[in-house]
Amino acid sequence: MPEKEKILDIAIKNLESFLDFRKERLQTIRNYEDMYFGKKKEALKGRFNILVPILEGFVNTLESKIDDPIRVTFKPGKESAYKTAKKINALYEKDSAQDRGNYSSKDLDAKKFAIFSGFAVLKLIPSSNPYKQDLEAIDYYDFIFDPLGGRDLDNHYFKGQINILKTESEIKKLAGKIYDKDAVSKLVGFKNSDYQYSIDQNLKEKLDRYSGLGLKFNFDKYSVGERIFNLCEMFLKVEGEDYYILFSPHLRIALRVEKLENISSAKLHPYVAWHFERNPSSFFCKSPLDAVYPISEAMRILINQNFDNIQKRNWDMIIYNANKIDNPADFEYRPNGLIRARLDYGESMANVYSKLETPETSSITINLLQFFDAFIGMKTGITPATQGIADEEKVGIYYGNLEQVSDRFGLLNKFYSEAYVKLGIRYIANLKDYLPDGYSVKMIGLFGYEDDKIFREELDNEFIIDVSSSTIERQINEIVRKKQQESLLMVLKDPELRNKINKNWVIKEILRLGEFDENTIKEALSEQDEVSEEILSEASKAIEEILQGKKPRLYNRANTDFIRKIIYFATENVEDDIKYANLMNYAIEHIPIAERNARFSNKILSRLNSNQQPMPENNKQIMVNEF
Repeated sequence: MPEKEKILDIAIKNLESFLDFRKERLQTIRNYEDMYFGKKKEALKGRFNILVPILEGFVNTLESKIDDPIRVTFKPGKESAYKTAKKINALYEKDSAQDRGNYSSKDLDAKKFAIFSGFAVLKLIPSSNPYKQDLEAIDYYDFIFDPLGGRDLDNHYFKGQINILKTESEIKKLAGKIYDKDAVSKLVGFKNSDYQYSIDQNLKEKLDRYSGLGLKFNFDKYSVGERIFNLCEMFLKVEGEDYYILFSPHLRIALRVEKLENISSAKLHPYVAWHFERNPSSFFCKSPLDAVYPISEAMRILINQNFDNIQKRNWDMIIYNANKIDNPADFEYRPNGLIRARLDYGESMANVYSKLETPETSSITINLLQFFDAFIGMKTGITPATQGIADEEKVGIYYGNLEQVSDRFGLLNKFYSEAYVKLGIRYIANLKDYLPDGYSVKMIGLFGYEDDKIFREELDNEFIIDVSSSTIERQINEIVRKKQQESLLMVLKDPELRNKINKNWVIKEILRLGEFDENTIKEALSEQDEVSEEILSEASKAIEEILQGKKPRLYNRANTDFIRKIIYFATENVEDDIKYANLMNYAIEHIPIAERNARFSNKILSRLNSNQQPMPENNKQIMVNEF
């Protein structure tokens, strides 16, 4: 391992090079923020300078089109991992809930950052005591990365964030635990004047964004009762090895330097990112506001110039004949005012004064504004239809607009989905490192909600991470359902084709088009012989354990499908006589269990069919005992 001083020196150089690299781009984004928050630009005296919420309206509309959270589902890579996948899904649902990690809210924050900067960064932060996984949206003012790394963060030699504020007591509490004790002593030993500048400079840029709202932050008057240190964390590669470092860049002190594998056994940094535009050679990319800002500025100027034009026409300048008018101040408006003029007999007032008339330009302004408004919609997809104010009374127009919106945001959804697949990979990796073994989890099982435990050895299975956006999916599904409905009607209208179709399938499809869920459809069609995926998954798990030389415990919910799966597998795939015998004996052991379960199910059905009256309490207890 290289010396800590060498790693610190490399980290500081990386940070300095990045801050210099981003300056111009950050100023551009700052212009967008100023317009969004309503910060006025300097204007000439006597000229209108009205703020027009064009860019603000675009941002809010775009937010509303991409505001639905993405859905992450963990699917088993093999049948035996079915139940473990259900446990992981239950854990993810718990960790991401509003009363815990609130992932959906953090997702919205990241999207807001992306509209201005062109990219969004999310950070998954695990903890073991107590176990949790928090999600954080990283501000583009704070995120740092390798300028030569390209679009994919995994290819960057360094990435991290600045403006990590920690109090002196928070740092001291971790001294000798995860922070270097000597480094902590050195850091807290600095006087106020030594470290104050380091806090001001980086944070000022970030907090000045709200000056348009009339907010101004003063560090000299800010206090939490103790000193605050502004730190930087970085994940970087040095001599081919991945490291993590937390340091004060201005005081040049590293509180923590570790190999990444000591923090994540999978050697994964906690960041995932997605972009509004594919730019393989650069992490920075164009944002939606790069196209909208110049047009918004042009429209603002047009509107203000139109008011200037009206004002000029109201107060047109006058040329007057000094020989005819004694006091030109008389031209100033006064109620019932009189102007004295000397006219020769028959002389026209045209010889006395003349107005310098300003041309009327309102119609030109309106035409240009309408052109720009349509132009923005055509180039960005934010049209009256996507804003919800279009005339969509005709069904064809409605579905056409849906297809346009789906196509327009479909590419964004691909980048977004890729990021969440990477987030899912990190989520499982964090479970392996931080989840207590035998952690209790509540999930839906064969008989409703059940308490179960998840063990780390289960997480060694392969899982497929399925990601879908509910907004895009809903829009696409509505289009698909319309086409399916039209096709089904064509078939049902033709007697010859109608007779060739499975009637049960037709009923299912009609109910699905009516948006009935699968459980309701099963109930309607009395599909009582459906094979449970969970039971087959348990059979697969037992097969794996027997092939590994283990003796799995008996499965009390076994049915004929459970036994059949083991027998078929042994007969078709196993050549070893001992393993074959073990599989068959294990299957035979479950015959009494399957018979008992079948008798119990039949008894319930027969009692329900013979008597529709409520079952007495003592009979209920008898049936439970029988089971």
